[in-house]
Amino acid sequence: MLIRKITLFYFSFLVFLFSANAQHKALSKIDISDLKEYLSFIASDELQGRALGTDVDGLNIAANYLTDYAKETGLKPAFENYFQSVPISHTVQNNEAFIEVKNAKGKSLYRSEEVVKFDQNAGVFNLDKEPVVFIGFGNAVKSLDLKDKVVVVAQGSEETFSQGAFEWQNRLERQKINEIAEKQPKAMLLVTNPKDHGNKTFKQLQAWLNRPGYSVKKDNVPFQPAVLLATPDVADALLGKKGEYEKYLENIVSETAVFTEVNKTISLKIGTEPEILEGKNVVAYIEGSDPVLKDEYIVFMAHYDHLGVGKDGDVYNGADDNGSGTVAIMEVAEAFASLKEKPKRSIVFLWVTCEEKGHFGSSYYCDHPIFPLDKTVASINLDMVGRVYDGPRDDVWKDSPKKVKDFDGLYTLSNDVWPKLAEINANYCAELGLVPDTSLPKERFLRASDHYHFHKNGVPILNYATGYHADYHKVGDEVEKINFEKIKRVADLCFLVGFDLANKEDIEF
Repeated sequence: MLIRKITLFYFSFLVFLFSANAQHKALSKIDISDLKEYLSFIASDELQGRALGTDVDGLNIAANYLTDYAKETGLKPAFENYFQSVPISHTVQNNEAFIEVKNAKGKSLYRSEEVVKFDQNAGVFNLDKEPVVFIGFGNAVKSLDLKDKVVVVAQGSEETFSQGAFEWQNRLERQKINEIAEKQPKAMLLVTNPKDHGNKTFKQLQAWLNRPGYSVKKDNVPFQPAVLLATPDVADALLGKKGEYEKYLENIVSETAVFTEVNKTISLKIGTEPEILEGKNVVAYIEGSDPVLKDEYIVFMAHYDHLGVGKDGDVYNGADDNGSGTVAIMEVAEAFASLKEKPKRSIVFLWVTCEEKGHFGSSYYCDHPIFPLDKTVASINLDMVGRVYDGPRDDVWKDSPKKVKDFDGLYTLSNDVWPKLAEINANYCAELGLVPDTSLPKERFLRASDHYHFHKNGVPILNYATGYHADYHKVGDEVEKINFEKIKRVADLCFLVGFDLANKEDIEF
């Protein structure tokens, strides 16, 4: 029995030494000179800021660069050519939009171009001589039959109207829109406050909403009513004359009936057919060595896009945001690929597109996962890991909750799906001399980058970041300000945490 115990001890010890030696050799593949080479290209003017729609398609150039790297490194493609195509709808302002009020005989009483589409529903929206109902501030929606009607609802509330306040309250209006939409109207017309005599709120929102819009193209989307924003002049025309809309709202405040039908109709045209652009997620993997555990996955992720070119022609190169995360994952991939004996679980490397447009790449991947999300043990997201605190210029704004860390500091955000993940991360941070900061408010920062879509699907997540700096989303985010030793330390941490996770026998959450 004693001989057996001694034999088992030495066998376990030899396995440990072999594993430690393999890790050490793999970590040596994470090389600062390589990081500099890769980032100098990724964050060069040649790539035009890696955004959709630039004169030079730098976003696609970056995607091809990553696929070439994946091939050379020996990573397997999750798709042909490593690309997961992400269809992006691109809409622009419609210069032919109009809204028109007609009487019962069809005579035009009012026509204006002061109408804007509030939502991102694709395509052209037409109405012709549709009857209209007014529902005040939308308080009594639950008791009303609004199906297939055109609904006019007032901005704000009785309280804000009485106070003469007409500032936009987005949460209030969104809630109102959602409640009305559940009643299946044909359209809703959100009319701004008549006490805003200069139509300041409408003009601000018009400028904002008429910007070029991007969204992930979705198939088989159920019909949703168009939400339109208009000025009080439209409501006055529907109610009969100038000033009638304000009187109507005053009556509501005085507890007069809310639901009002009028003998006028609305016609309008708004919206444009979107242009469909192609974004690309780059997805590669290393298959696990265990016949059972290879069907479970560790996902390393970083977005490789940035902001493109400004109106003045300046290129936003995004060396830290998120060139740093992009190249760190490249080196982590090389480290894992160098292992003679691959980890038990499969390792996925996911470079996602269009984070800056709205997390489109990660959203699309989680809606169309290549590797099942319920078999994904962890998603480790790197977003801005290349800066070290360098004085006051690294404070983006006063009281920023995420100021740039010193050489040893690192923001490490995790969710509560599998608490053990945070413990594993803390252990390897200690081994590398890194000081993890876990203080970021989860209700805010779990939504702040691509890890959100894995989080909402119940996947344990880790997010690594060195913090916001004064060059965040500015032209000053350049390669010469990057601390490559810090990127290497983060990449080393990724490898060690990933290696541990990929070889654990039992992970349950």
